[in-house]
Parts: sequence; structure tokens; C-alpha cells
Amino acid sequence: MEKQLNNTYLVFLNILIVVYNLYIWFSVFTEKAIVADDLKEAYNARHISEPYFSYIYSYLDSSNMAARPVSGFITGTLVFLSKYNDSIYLLGILFFPLSLFAVYWVTQKILSKELASLITLLYSCSVIGTSIQFSPIMLNSNLATIFFSLSIYSVYTRKNILISALFFILSILSYEIFLPLILLNLFLIKDNKKRFVFLLLTVGSVVIFRKVIQPAIFVHSYQRDEVGKILELKRVIQVTILTVKLFFKDIFVGIHKGLLNLKNLHILEILLALIMSSVVYKVFSGYDFKNKLKHIKNVGWISLVSIILAISVFYVSAYIPTLFGFDNRSLGAIRLFYTLFIISGVIYCAFKLNLGNKTISATFAGIAFLLLTTNISVKNAWIYASRFNYKMFHELSKTLKAENITSGVVCLRYDMFTELKTNPHFILREPIFYNNWECRMLSEINGIDVKKVWVFNADRQTKCEMVFLYKNGKIVREK
Repeated sequence: MEKQLNNTYLVFLNILIVVYNLYIWFSVFTEKAIVADDLKEAYNARHISEPYFSYIYSYLDSSNMAARPVSGFITGTLVFLSKYNDSIYLLGILFFPLSLFAVYWVTQKILSKELASLITLLYSCSVIGTSIQFSPIMLNSNLATIFFSLSIYSVYTRKNILISALFFILSILSYEIFLPLILLNLFLIKDNKKRFVFLLLTVGSVVIFRKVIQPAIFVHSYQRDEVGKILELKRVIQVTILTVKLFFKDIFVGIHKGLLNLKNLHILEILLALIMSSVVYKVFSGYDFKNKLKHIKNVGWISLVSIILAISVFYVSAYIPTLFGFDNRSLGAIRLFYTLFIISGVIYCAFKLNLGNKTISATFAGIAFLLLTTNISVKNAWIYASRFNYKMFHELSKTLKAENITSGVVCLRYDMFTELKTNPHFILREPIFYNNWECRMLSEINGIDVKKVWVFNADRQTKCEMVFLYKNGKIVREK
């Protein structure tokens, strides 16, 4: 009877996880909340004149996508279809829930259904790498997670190194965040000959594509790895400091801001978080952690090493490890393994301290509530960021019309850093208008003729015919 009740709670928890993530997606989808690089994609979708295959080739033939043809093909297809309906592009966010299914399916094969549900829940509402949850263009990271998870499943459960190698290659050609994690696959392969075959297939295929095929078929081929950066002492120190700051300060700052923002959540959102955390407690209050302790300890060590390997990407690239803004988009692998590390760490430490199941369950319930409410606040912040951009350009549009400005180079100035620092609506410095490629979409949807009036960020443009300041919700002309 008790086992049947626990199974009922587990099923209920899984349903709640699905409902929660669909709610998050639906909120962003209905608001049409797009920011940062997605604004460029959304604008380009409106002005596609090429046939499908010609467009896909031109889309892949770019510095961002040439090295990522798998995810680039899917993203390009969504952009192309978006010319018929703007909302189609936002379907890219659904790849995050799809990655959750992959994570759950693989972890329940390796650990247990209960732990798989907990891992999936905490991964889905982590404060790390929030861009992969809310940005359509970051489907590349979610696609990489899906393929990497399937690669681990194939090598660990199915013992099929060929299929595992194929999935790993697809992961790297979607987004390269899991490349250092090839060592995890090699660790899970017990036969040295099979390790060599796996290494040859994966590394060989990626190198051949990156160094031979990619430059041959794409004019704008760009090698995203910058191995020479490992020799730049200043950057190595910077990445190290930012990494330490991320884990020991920024995560807690984000959760703290989420707690402060609790008063702004809808009562139903708080209720959902409370119900989900309560069900987590019920699921694990009778769970046999002791039987899984050795396995969990191994998962903890593997997760810790995997986090270190995932961080190594930042030492050989131009990316920085940060929790904030759109720059957090490269943290997908760290988000996954940090979740595994925290869960295994809590369980292991609890047993070392002779704490019972109820204490462990209460801890997980508390963590779930904190992360869920923070995640909802981050969702609201992304929506707010989109509205903030729209309002700023809407005010600019009204001012341009009032002053009868129909052509010229217009520069828009505002104190972005102060806004992100002082505005309580922002949790993790969600991306607001900064890059000039965001201007065209924001201008067009606010009635500014982008063919005659070129709007730029004053901080990113030196030659400005007119300068307008946005402050306190109003536009004032400076020049």
C-alpha cells in the first residue's frame, strides 16, 4: 500500500514537472518575449526572399552556425518558417522541455525513477544558464544536451560505442559545450580497444568537419575554438576568478533576489511551487537512499570532475563563465552536472551526519521551492526585459514622429548598467537592448522606418546625427 502511494506521488510529481515547464514556455510564448540575438533572427525572418534550401545554406554559412550545422539547420528552419508567422520562432524554446525528457529518460535508466524526477525538476529550474530556457536561438544548447544524454545512455546502458559516438558527434555539431566531456564517455567504456575506436570516431569526425569540410563548403567558416587563449595569463586568471565567483557568490545572489521578488509572484505561482516541493518531500520521505549511497557517491565525483571539464571550455574560447545576462548561454553542461553534484552531495553529507530520510526530503523540498520561485521570477524578468525594450523604442518612435524626423542616424542612450543593477524587476541582469543588431526589429515593430531611420545604441556607435536619452520612461533629445 505504501509503495503504491509513493508511486502515485511520483507520477503526480512528474505531471507537475511537465505542467510547470509548459507553463513557463507558454508564458514566454504568449508574451512573445524575445531579446538579444533572437531579435536579429526575428527581424531576418520577416525579410527572407530566398527559397528554403538556398536560405538554409546561407544561414549555415555564417560565423555562428558554420561550426554548428546540426542545430543551425533546425534554427534556420524555424527562422524560415517564421516568415509566415512570427510565433513559430518561439517554438525553439520547446527544445528545453525536450531536453528534460532526455535527461529524465537517461537518468532513470542509470539511477532510479525517483532520483530522475528530482534531477529533472532541479535542472529545469536551475539559476545556471537561464538563457537556454528562455531563448529560442539557444535550442542549440538543449539539442546538445539531448544528444549528449543519449550518448551516455548508449555507452553506459546499451554498451554500443558506435551509436554513442554518433550521438556525441551530433552533440558537438549542435553546440560544443560537451566536448571536454568526451572523457566521461571514455571513462564509462571499460575496454581499451573500444575507447580507442570511440576516440577515433568522435574526435576524428569533429576534426575532419571543422578543419576540412567546414572551410571547404562555407565561405564564412569560423573556428570557434581559440586554444591560444590558454596561454593568456590575464584571461586565465579572469576566467578562474569568474568561475569561483559564479559558484560561491552569484548563485546565492540570484536566489536571494528571487526571494526578494517573491512578493511579485502570482498567488497561483507560489501555490504551484509549494505543491511541487511538498510532493518532493512525500516522494523521498520513504525512499531508500542507503541502498543507492555507493552509486550516488560515484555520481557525485563524476559530476564534480564533469563540472571542471565543462569549465575548461572557457579557457579556450572567448566566452566567460557568468550567471548574468545572455552571456550565461554557455553554461548548459555546468547546469546539468551541478544539479547532479548538489543532489548527490546532499544525500552523501546527510548520511555522513546520520540525518534521516525526513531531513533529506525536507532539504530537497526546500531547495525545490527556492529554485522554482526564483525560476518563475527569472521568467518574469525575461518578459519584463522584452517589454522594457519595446517601451523604450515605442517612446523613441513617438518622439521621432513628434519632431518630424523621417531619416538619419539616430543614437539611443540609456544607462543600461544602472538599470540592471537598481531595477528590482531584473533577477540575473536579463538581457536588455545593447547590441546594434537588436535595433532593426525593435524599430520596425514600433513603426520606425528602418530603411530611412537607422537607430543605434549610443554606446556602440561613434557617428551619430541625433542622440536621444531614455530615462525614467521618457525620451529626451540630447543632440
